[in-house]
Amino acid sequence: MQKVIISLCAVALAVVTLFIGYGIYVNMLSSSHIETMMQNRAVRLSGSTVAWRQIRPEIRIAYAGMRAAGQTDAITEVDGTVEMMFVKPGQKVKRGEKLFQISNDEIELSIARANTDIAKANVAYKNAASKVEKLRWLVSRDSISKGELENAEAGMEAAKAELDAFRIVKSQLERQMRLQVVTAPISGVVMLIYKPVGNFVSQGTPILMISDIKERLILTTMLEDKQVKNLVPLDEKLTLHMDLLNMTENAFESQVTASFNEETSFDIRITAISPPIELDAPRRTVTLEVGNEGGLMEFGIYTDMIVRKEDPVRVLAIPLNTLADRNRVYVESKDGRLGMREVETGVYDDRFIEVRGLPEGKIVIVAADVAGLNENDRIEVSVEED
Repeated sequence: MQKVIISLCAVALAVVTLFIGYGIYVNMLSSSHIETMMQNRAVRLSGSTVAWRQIRPEIRIAYAGMRAAGQTDAITEVDGTVEMMFVKPGQKVKRGEKLFQISNDEIELSIARANTDIAKANVAYKNAASKVEKLRWLVSRDSISKGELENAEAGMEAAKAELDAFRIVKSQLERQMRLQVVTAPISGVVMLIYKPVGNFVSQGTPILMISDIKERLILTTMLEDKQVKNLVPLDEKLTLHMDLLNMTENAFESQVTASFNEETSFDIRITAISPPIELDAPRRTVTLEVGNEGGLMEFGIYTDMIVRKEDPVRVLAIPLNTLADRNRVYVESKDGRLGMREVETGVYDDRFIEVRGLPEGKIVIVAADVAGLNENDRIEVSVEED
């Protein structure tokens, strides 16, 4: 009986061992099969092709200040107190229109004194002239010497010179009187009033500033080097696209009553770049002259602007979303595996960027789809239409 029990236990142990071994075999076989399947599995990705495309190069400006291209200070040419101000900030004025008036009581008193001096000098001159006439008659009859006449004539000339001097003084004072009312030197908008009513000012003091915003405005902004180079050559036609409502700061109360809810464009040109584009620099200060013939744009700070070239260029380009970083893209190799290529980039717009180093027709992959994958992973790319 004991032998039978021992035999049964041996048989049971053999069966258990067989099942365990078979399980290990099946598990190893399955793991190998799964690994083989994973190696042969292709990850589906989205992509596009390198193709000839029309690009209108553009750059985006987050915010920038707009100032007048032409601005002039209205100054006082006389000493005195600002007595009256005929304009206010934001008001449009025409050349020759009255701006302010300076009060100087001393000028009026000086004119009164000049009138008195002229009257006295005029009497003196007439008396001297009358005396000369009498002496000339006496000289003609040899009643007096010529020396006495010459002395009288010299006195008459001196009286005439004194009379002329007083008249010149009065003329200058009258000119100063007229200058107390100052008119606009140019047509434009009153931007700032430096010296309001009540301020005492001396000759040559700026009282207010007028800016001509109707014709031209100046925009100055800091751009990255790649943005500036995207506009090369710099002498080609450029336009500024913006929403006039995107103004964060205004220099004065708006005088524009129309409502703008669509993109507006203005002709522009680059007038200065610092440092010059020939020198290496990560950023450059760029000054643009903006045409403002309609007077729609005002003096202030604007946001969300686009500078765009009007004439498109035809280049080999790829979608922006396929660019992994500044100079690398993911591609599909001939055997259907994920690869990476170094490229050179050029001009760009809001959708495409010029690329050099890839042939036409080469498949490039949307960069965001590659997250978590490694080079040489099997891929299957679905090419999207532009």
